[in-house]
Amino acid sequence: MPDISFDFRLFRYALAAAEYGSFRRAAAALNIQQSTVSRGVRSLEHRVGAELFERGHAGIRPTPAGDRFLEEAILGFDHLRRAMQRIGALQRGVHGQLTVAISAPFILVSELFERFCREYEGISIEVVEGTSSASWALTQQRNVDVAFVAKIREGAPRTLHLRDERMIAVLPKSHPLAGARRLTLNDLRLEKFILGAGGLGPDIEDHIVARMAKLDVEVKVQLHRVDQSSLIDMVAMGFGVTVTVGSSPRHAPAGVAVVPLAGRNVVSLYAVWMECNPNPALKGLRDIMRQSTRPNGTNGSSA
Repeated sequence: MPDISFDFRLFRYALAAAEYGSFRRAAAALNIQQSTVSRGVRSLEHRVGAELFERGHAGIRPTPAGDRFLEEAILGFDHLRRAMQRIGALQRGVHGQLTVAISAPFILVSELFERFCREYEGISIEVVEGTSSASWALTQQRNVDVAFVAKIREGAPRTLHLRDERMIAVLPKSHPLAGARRLTLNDLRLEKFILGAGGLGPDIEDHIVARMAKLDVEVKVQLHRVDQSSLIDMVAMGFGVTVTVGSSPRHAPAGVAVVPLAGRNVVSLYAVWMECNPNPALKGLRDIMRQSTRPNGTNGSSA
């Protein structure tokens, strides 16, 4: 049985010899001695167990067995070349996958990911929506690479404060306060709040309940398992008022008004990850996040 423990240089010698039709010209192209090429091809033939080239005064040409062998060798080298390129790209974070958990509206980190996608075109991104608590758990379990959450917990993995986002109230258009330029939670103390059971809903609920307790007000909050756009539709229908973060909803229906909340009614947005996570794509995203939070490069909103 042939010895298959090949030296890959022998393949290169044989492929070059077939391309140039001469050991001498192949050696010149490879910048090595002719004897090295001819001995290497002989060694390869011995290991394969068949003559790969016909040798003559006019030069060399592959035998039928050599033609077939070299066709397969070229395919193998092409696969190997692509495999080496891919593993190198993975190590550089150029290709691969990044899994992201997020409790805040994705629009709040859209600029980060627009830049990330430009710089790392080969990275596929999977986004998992959930509450801050669920996102924390996914990060610690290494089911996601990075999470964007609104709360910091004790014993947390690595964290980076991205910015603070202003809370905004969404009221029915017919509400007496719909025309206000700014509101406080005290202004809304008699309202029924409807919030999402996922995303930032529980975080906003905790904030409202804590602030209302200082006003000695028992707040009415109802959580719904719907997305933000459905909540806004429910506000327009008279189910109550809701609170969200960031800029005004892009597709707010005509039946609602959006009013910023004054004072310290903000949500702090953090990125969290495990330091031991070896994913090179995560390092690329961390670099972009840190650049975006520098004093002269921050895209944060005022609190």
